[in-house]
Amino acid sequence: MSLDPRFVYDLDTLVAAGEPQFFSSDPLYYKGLLVSKAEAIMNRTLYEGQVEMYMIEVMAYALQVRGAEQQLAVIQRLLPFARGRYLDLLGARLKTFRLAASTARLILRFTLSAPRPSTTIIPAGSRVRAGGAGGLFLTDGDLLIAPGALSGDVHATAAVAGIAGNGVPPGSTLGMLDPVAGVEAATAVTLSDGGSDQERDDPLRARIAEAWERISRGGPRAGYRQLALGAHPDILDVAIIRPQPCDIDIYVLTEELPLPAAVSAAVLAACDPLEGRPEGDEVTVYPATAVSFEPTLRLWVDGDSAALAAQAEATARGVFAAWRRMLGARVSTAAVTSPAKQIAGIVEAEIDGYSYSALGEDEFAVLTSLTVVVEEA
Repeated sequence: MSLDPRFVYDLDTLVAAGEPQFFSSDPLYYKGLLVSKAEAIMNRTLYEGQVEMYMIEVMAYALQVRGAEQQLAVIQRLLPFARGRYLDLLGARLKTFRLAASTARLILRFTLSAPRPSTTIIPAGSRVRAGGAGGLFLTDGDLLIAPGALSGDVHATAAVAGIAGNGVPPGSTLGMLDPVAGVEAATAVTLSDGGSDQERDDPLRARIAEAWERISRGGPRAGYRQLALGAHPDILDVAIIRPQPCDIDIYVLTEELPLPAAVSAAVLAACDPLEGRPEGDEVTVYPATAVSFEPTLRLWVDGDSAALAAQAEATARGVFAAWRRMLGARVSTAAVTSPAKQIAGIVEAEIDGYSYSALGEDEFAVLTSLTVVVEEA
């Protein structure tokens, strides 16, 4: 795809256009150049199997390897195509850094088998396990259970950063890896949340491209959006709504539902009035609003009904999965039926249960159920 210099391209369009080719990595290209040059110098035609041709093929291979290395080196200096460490270096120029993985936290309750006449001490760093590779938690500080008391609460942090520590439900019993005399059980008081993996390349690239929006501290919508998106790697999308002057409502969409308290706190911290936003604004963080859909997909097929129904259902669920990760989507029936009708064997497709709907800025679509009805064409 060639680019029109008169058109202003956004990041997604540049990525979709593909990498510009600065150096060739095709050995046949280099072989052709070397053969032409050799024939011009020797004033004779070269044929396959000649010694000179073997030498040229070796040189062409070396040039192909070198060309691929040079192409990679140049491409990694371009924001739309940089990856990993190269992308980190491009972001550093604009003070936009990859968000580190965070650890999940929860409140633990240690219960004694019976009240004791002396203080029971559960030292900081005591380990408990909820099951799974990410289910190991360590207490944040010493827990002192007073004489006569039966239990005490303490904050605990996952030993390993990432999403694996999320999801330990309240009331679940955790195994104690460091037993303390008289302590009978460790129980989760709150849901473990706040754990996230390190930010991936694509969201980091998008934040780097929009880094200039952070220059103004006058409180523009785009500035608030960038502050919120950079607060936590679990954030998928945000909506900035100004219901009245000096009131800023930030609606946050995350992969995990409901909105984790740790993510909400991170957004508020990013919008600190001393550094992040105008002091006169009042910022409130809300969870994004879910809009449920329970459509029926009707198919007229000519072929294996079960297989075609499964393909169409997977296609429909994929469309709704994309809408689930964005705010303000335009939920149309054609977005589901058009790709379904592209499946060989499906003659016609219709959707019942909803019509075109432009969701609000703070709303996202949730597919609660999907019914597929198949008829022979």
